Amino acid sequence: MNITKISCIFTLLLVVFACKQKENNSITDLETISKDSLFRSSIATGKFAKLSSGYTYYDWSNTQGDTVLVLVHGFSVPSYIWDSTFHAATQRGYATLRYDNFGRGNSDNLDVVYDVNLFTNQLLELLDSLRITKPITLVGLSDGGRTISGFAAQFPERIQNLVYVDAVGFENSAATTPASEPVSEKEIEEFKNSDRYRNMAKGQLSDFYDSTRFRGWDKKYEELMKSRGFVRALLSTIKNRTSMQEEHRKIAEAKLPVFAIWGEHDTVVVLNDVRDNITSHLPNSKLFVIPQAGHLPHMEQAKLFNEILFEKIMRKKQARI
Repeated sequence: MNITKISCIFTLLLVVFACKQKENNSITDLETISKDSLFRSSIATGKFAKLSSGYTYYDWSNTQGDTVLVLVHGFSVPSYIWDSTFHAATQRGYATLRYDNFGRGNSDNLDVVYDVNLFTNQLLELLDSLRITKPITLVGLSDGGRTISGFAAQFPERIQNLVYVDAVGFENSAATTPASEPVSEKEIEEFKNSDRYRNMAKGQLSDFYDSTRFRGWDKKYEELMKSRGFVRALLSTIKNRTSMQEEHRKIAEAKLPVFAIWGEHDTVVVLNDVRDNITSHLPNSKLFVIPQAGHLPHMEQAKLFNEILFEKIMRKKQARI
């Protein structure tokens, strides 16, 4: 074999090796779906409201009911996380609203700063667009705790009950003013090239104390990751979290009926880490701890959760009216 041929083979091997290296280091970008009019027309359930910032997906049942329940989901899993509670409330005759936050589920993925003001305004505009003027029982799961705090602090007259479920917002935080920090393309690229991104769907199972009854939960999450702008929304939400102490002070001053429901074995928002802040920030709040449950007690122990929400919180408040 002559030198020229050997050189050609060696060069070809180098090219193949370089391509393989590039392939191994390339980003596994799952975001292929745009939430446009075609996307919205493909959604067979729920409805869309066109708000000032974009389209919001929602479910609104028993619209003429006397008592209104509004369910706010958490950090990344959208309103389907409330399936069991939504259906239980509907069966009991409550007017019940659940919706997807911007950047999640079927609502628009915006290229904006995702902070508590964005989510509070989204909730306000949605309620107004649906002409919901009665005081509401507002329930916030996990990161939804920040949204309901922001809303209740601004509009205490619109609150009948405020219910925190394994909520974020009671941890100690040095940030007291809105950061309004945008997310760079470099940050998005680095995240998509990380193990955390690759394991996001599977990691959802760790929210449960016992995930054996929820097989397939991670597969459902994989569908969320296909929407363009999903990672940007999540990173922006993390980057723009601020202290909620001022909001909690206003809620306490308004003397709103406040309740907290927590999974005993929550490893995402550990109760012992935030219990003192819940008590000190909202001294009139009442805490319910649900055994054999992690971060999602309304799913793992639905019967007990529903008993607390409907019998010990909502019905008790109704009796006072």
